[in-house]
Amino acid sequence: CAERGISHEEVVAFGDMPNDVEMLTWAGRSYAMGNAHPDVIAAASGRTVANNDDGVALVIERMLAERR
Repeated sequence: CAERGISHEEVVAFGDMPNDVEMLTWAGRSYAMGNAHPDVIAAASGRTVANNDDGVALVIERMLAERR
């Protein structure tokens, strides 16, 4: 991100497994998937529905709608 001039506050991250916790705590906004491990839910700043229910797309659509 630094190479592109993007601060961590501008990053949105999504995760579901414990290996995602570091990324989720680093990102400015983070979302645990509906099927996420409990450690991920605790680390994320928000939640969305499961992977199979298009959780990432729903958050992105909501974010884009907020910009209008």
